[in-house]
Amino acid sequence: MQIGVIGAGSWGTTLADLLADKGFKVTLWAYEADLVERLQETRENDLYLPGFTLAENLDFTNTLADAVTGKQLVLFVPPSQILRSLLQKVVNAFSNDAIIVSASKGIENESLLPMSEIFAELLPPTLQERTAYLSGPSFAKEVAQ
Repeated sequence: MQIGVIGAGSWGTTLADLLADKGFKVTLWAYEADLVERLQETRENDLYLPGFTLAENLDFTNTLADAVTGKQLVLFVPPSQILRSLLQKVVNAFSNDAIIVSASKGIENESLLPMSEIFAELLPPTLQERTAYLSGPSFAKEVAQ
C-alpha cells in the first residue's frame, strides 16, 4: 500500500513514521522546501520533532501532488487553518479507491467549521464515503517514543 501524509508537523511526521515502520511506502509532504532537504539529508524533523530518527522507507516531498497521486491512503494532518486550501489543490488528484483520513485538529478560523464539514463540502460523494477522522487528544512526542 502506498500512503501519502500531508503535513510534516510533529503529528504528521509521527504518523508517517509509524506507518513507514510497519513496512508501508510512505511519502510525507512538507510546505517548507528547506525542511524537506534536511529531512532527506538527516532523516530527522529538526523543526517539529527533533531527536527522532525517521524510517528509511519514508520519503519526503515539497510537491503536494506527489503525496496524493497514486496513493491508496492519504492522511491530512496540516494545521486546520490551511486544510481547505490544500484540499482544494488536490481534490482532483485522488485515486477513485483512495481512503482519506483527516487527523487535523481544531476548527477552521474563518468559518468555524470542523474538519469533517470542510471535507464534506469539497470531496465528491464517492470519496466522502471513503473518508475517516482521527480525533482525540494526542501528544506526538509520546506516540513517537
